[in-house]
Amino acid sequence: MKKIFFAAFAVVAFAIFGQTSIDKPAATLKLTRLEVISSRLFKADIEKLESAAGKKLGDDLRRQVLENRINGMLFFQFCEREKILAPENEINAALSQLKANLGSGADDAKLEVLLRSQGILLDAKTYARQQILLKYFIQTKRADDLKSVREPTADDILKSYELLKSQLVRPDTVRVSVLYAEYRNMGAEEKKKAADAIKQASQQLRTAPGKFDELMLKASESGSILKATTAVLVEKTPQYLELYGRQFMDTVFGLKANDLSEIIENEAGIQIVRVNEVLPQKQLGLSDPVPGQPNATVQDLIKYNIAMERQNAVLQKIQDGLVAQLRKEATVKIYEENLKF
Repeated sequence: MKKIFFAAFAVVAFAIFGQTSIDKPAATLKLTRLEVISSRLFKADIEKLESAAGKKLGDDLRRQVLENRINGMLFFQFCEREKILAPENEINAALSQLKANLGSGADDAKLEVLLRSQGILLDAKTYARQQILLKYFIQTKRADDLKSVREPTADDILKSYELLKSQLVRPDTVRVSVLYAEYRNMGAEEKKKAADAIKQASQQLRTAPGKFDELMLKASESGSILKATTAVLVEKTPQYLELYGRQFMDTVFGLKANDLSEIIENEAGIQIVRVNEVLPQKQLGLSDPVPGQPNATVQDLIKYNIAMERQNAVLQKIQDGLVAQLRKEATVKIYEENLKF
């Protein structure tokens, strides 16, 4: 009876393992413990990046993908060894902020797509954890390096301004208020109600243009089918043309200050626009506000960019030094024969 049992088990085992190829290692690494990066995982990494990029990766880029994954795993082992922790509440807050940066309606799937497009293979939560660990590593181990970053001087700012002057131009711009109804997610009946409401508003404004602010105020109330946006800066650029469409752009740039538009209707919805201010194209000086950022001057922006450039250079040096240290301490083996597929 025992012989029959073991014989049957052998047949089942052969059937299972005979149909499943044993995965091979692409690399192994050990700082505090042995970890394996399988060739299947490496292939999946490459396929994700190729899908995001829309093209095949060359051998050099493929190798860099593997090196980056090794470095990331060594960094996690290093943080465990050094007892550098990322609190769960901070990870969740970072994930929420990443989604908020994508705009309303952003979800986990959209966040993953964004990370892939930037060459980041980690899932969103692991990526957030990695960034928080890196922050605490720098704060606890390399804070003095950041303190050494030199503040931009007046001469630094002037030199940068002269270099960037040709790019520091405000395009023709109008500041507008918009009374509108957004057609997205509206059924046919709701669209008709919105169109009727805009038409009624347009008729009122023909005889009493001063009622525009009153209509905007009513549209801001909860439950109103019409909506209001009080201040929008629209620039005469290809980007804004793509965003708003030809009809909207031609209309607003054909108006003078305090003029009201006729009804504008497109796939997005239906609008009436008032031009509040017309700003002609201008070479920006150091004291001029940055377009779209009224509380920041060109000087502020240049100073911030120089400071960030210097800080990022120090951060990159810190990271490169840490990677070199970990690769020296760790045992890493790459199986070249298993990287081809």
